[in-house]
Amino acid sequence: MTQLSKLPIGTKALILSKVYYGVLSKKLENLDIDKYYTVLYFLKFNNGCKQQYMCNNLSIDKTAMVKIIDYLIKSGIVDRNVNPDDRREHFILLTKKGIRHADEVEMVFNGLDEKMFESVTKEEKQIFEKVLDKLMTSIAKLPANDLFFTVKTTGTKKKKLTTTLS
Repeated sequence: MTQLSKLPIGTKALILSKVYYGVLSKKLENLDIDKYYTVLYFLKFNNGCKQQYMCNNLSIDKTAMVKIIDYLIKSGIVDRNVNPDDRREHFILLTKKGIRHADEVEMVFNGLDEKMFESVTKEEKQIFEKVLDKLMTSIAKLPANDLFFTVKTTGTKKKKLTTTLS
């Protein structure tokens, strides 16, 4: 039994997420989207959705989402349109540049997932995804504090991420 196998499932998930997004960040460092890969991926399949819908589905605080959208607007990746029927609502739309970036993000996500699951059978992957969905549903029912995680960018210094998980 490895040291990793003795860790709580939440810690394992956090470690997996950190390593996953580290690899993702390296593969997408040529895009000017900072660290907002998941937002672009979400918009690829929900383009034109309400800003609040994004907050709800991505578990991102409203204030943080405003900052993310502002950054993506400045980068020419999305536009924010006010709902003419309810000025409190905003629709978020990918620009042409945003669509190109979202396509690349999708391709990298898919490639990374494929690489990550290459030693796992199709059946094991289906079971894993089903169990993960059940775990997310179960944990969402429990009382919790709101936590906000920040991703530090490496700036001009390029740091190679290496891990040993055994």
